[in-house]
Amino acid sequence: MTPLVALVHAPVLGPSSWLPVAEEFSRAGSEVVVPALAGFTDGGAPYAPRLVRLAAAQIRAARRDAVVLVTHSGAGTFVPHLAAAVGGEVVAVFTDAALPNRSSDATVVDAEFLPYLYELATGGVVPPWPQWWPAEDLSRLFPDDAAREAVCGEARPLPLEFFAEELAALPDGWPSCRAAYLAFSEPYRREADVAARAGWPVRDVPGGHLHMLVSPAEVATAITGLAEQARATGTSLDSLP
Repeated sequence: MTPLVALVHAPVLGPSSWLPVAEEFSRAGSEVVVPALAGFTDGGAPYAPRLVRLAAAQIRAARRDAVVLVTHSGAGTFVPHLAAAVGGEVVAVFTDAALPNRSSDATVVDAEFLPYLYELATGGVVPPWPQWWPAEDLSRLFPDDAAREAVCGEARPLPLEFFAEELAALPDGWPSCRAAYLAFSEPYRREADVAARAGWPVRDVPGGHLHMLVSPAEVATAITGLAEQARATGTSLDSLP
């Protein structure tokens, strides 16, 4: 059975960041879903379990036993929880994404980055992601103004406590789903190197952090190839240190 492709956007962005790649998969005849995470902060903490439930419910609604779970940026942190919630055969492709942390006190965002968010926050709220960076740096990530407006328009302020929230341990441990890593930008080279040392298939498609907007066909092809390679070699998420 052809697997469902689930493209999970960064919590600080929205579905528009993946829509061009989703269109490429659809044109190729693949079933694809781009879960929308809007509203995961409604109702207060804890936020992470609500985010996982929201994404997993939209993936499970497609009723497929095999899933290629593609995460971008901060969404990578939640892969063990998402794979466990989705169930069935899951191949995870981390795309310029954070890697999950086994530590019992692991937070949603790496502890090294939290001080920067504390500086940005006002009244316990972190401004929308586009406001984190100088305008000239941000503009380089987009292929055109329309893409920038669509993606930036979905970014919302988020509670600071979401980023500092500790991720609950999975009662049965991490699922043994297969995994691979697709790197775009230099800031995620460390994660790609960790994945390579863990024996995962790793591929570089040089570009900016939002390269899936710039070259969606190239990214879709890379995701497909990595998922097939991970499935064939049996490389496991569990092999991370």
